[in-house]
Amino acid sequence: MNFEQLIPNPKPDEDLDTIIAEMTEIIGLDSNDVRAYFRRGNAHSNKGEYEETKRDMTRVIEMEPDNVMAHNNRGVAHLCTNDPQSAIRDITRAIELGPTYRDAYHNRGLAYSELEELDMALADLDRAIELDPSHWSAFRHRGIIHHMKGNQDASYKDYLRARALENGG
Repeated sequence: MNFEQLIPNPKPDEDLDTIIAEMTEIIGLDSNDVRAYFRRGNAHSNKGEYEETKRDMTRVIEMEPDNVMAHNNRGVAHLCTNDPQSAIRDITRAIELGPTYRDAYHNRGLAYSELEELDMALADLDRAIELDPSHWSAFRHRGIIHHMKGNQDASYKDYLRARALENGG
């Protein structure tokens, strides 16, 4: 599965190297600027630089232990570096801190699927869809899990729903 799709895409006019350089400069002036670490970590993520992402998100978590998105984003970076156990640990913390954060359930579901814990994956994807019935990616990934479990009817139904949602329907 391609987990890089989980990282938010930058706006078209944003240059990731420029963002990283600017945030690094800000951090040089104020090593406690949480927003700069967070933004730089996301830019690294968008570039596929997941070790740098983990370092920046770790710094955010050190300064703001209850930062839901930092826990989630570091978890996604772990997932992108083939460490689903660490991903589950971080994303579970994000869920504890923000129990209605749909993306965290989606991401943890993907991590569980990497470990072939399909029932756990399905439960998390179900929860993501419950929280946001228009979350096309959760439908798509849930369809894959249904397929892996041999439930072709449910898989096809989720595929159609994901496709409709992705196309604005």
